[in-house]
Amino acid sequence: MKKLILITGSLLLASAFGLRAYFALVPPPEPTLEQPLATIFPTVLTGWKVEDHEMAESPESSARISEFLNFDDALFRTYKKGGIYFALYVAYWKPGTASYRWAGAHTPDTCWVQNGWTCTERQNAVPFSSKNAEFQPAEFGVYEKHGVAQKVYFWHLVGGQAMTYEQKGMPNIFGALVDIQKHGLNLRQEQFFIRLSSNCDLDTLKQQPEFRQILNGLENIGLGRRPNWL
Repeated sequence: MKKLILITGSLLLASAFGLRAYFALVPPPEPTLEQPLATIFPTVLTGWKVEDHEMAESPESSARISEFLNFDDALFRTYKKGGIYFALYVAYWKPGTASYRWAGAHTPDTCWVQNGWTCTERQNAVPFSSKNAEFQPAEFGVYEKHGVAQKVYFWHLVGGQAMTYEQKGMPNIFGALVDIQKHGLNLRQEQFFIRLSSNCDLDTLKQQPEFRQILNGLENIGLGRRPNWL
């Protein structure tokens, strides 16, 4: 057993040095995001109250979160009309600035649950579409706190492709090797983490004509399905 652990550790160490050398020689790809996230999504929707929010309850906490996650741009914006409410959170990392697993680890399953929310429903790779567009499959969950339920769709886009959070029994120690097997050696694509939460279901949101502008923004940052993925 000790010999197996030693061999495994040696292989992982050698792989780490090899990847370090590779990344030092090969530059990351160019970013595709050409404008601030705040300008991609509407600041005004007719009949809606639109507000931008800090990432946390205070500017100091928001600054700590920004430093902790080390994103290059982020947006947290809420929209409310009558009894309908939805919130959009988007974080962006330029190519080569964050690992896949770091950028994608801060999901509602961790952050929300640690802040007192209870997950009552969870699904992987849920279809997400509108009348005029089809999007990449979403992660979906229902989270409750103090009698309030939020339906949450979220995506982690890496190089324009949504990563799945479905667990298939692979030990975490091999996670990085699985990433390499799936995505190749250059694991430094640009990344988005997108979270759309609402007190209503998706069909209700899609019945609101103004919601189309939100979907347009999601398409613009790469969430729409590419032809070769259909």
